[in-house]
Amino acid sequence: MSDRIRDVLHNILEEDLDLSLTDIDRESLLVEDLGIDSVAFAIGVVAIEERLGVKLTEREMAEAASVGDLEDLIRAKSGATA
Repeated sequence: MSDRIRDVLHNILEEDLDLSLTDIDRESLLVEDLGIDSVAFAIGVVAIEERLGVKLTEREMAEAASVGDLEDLIRAKSGATA
């Protein structure tokens, strides 16, 4: 079964932020492991809003330490479940 939020988030990480999905799992830390910087956070916020209709602030995204935290934040804001 496909998970739209996870699929779209992975697409954003891969296509918009130019990250390799082979290096990414739920525990991957956005800054320490993936090297996401303030510019990438801004790009990610815009892409999440456009593709998933979820409004996040850069601060909310920055407070999400891992890919899983970010996915959970998007789910909470969208009212979706895994």
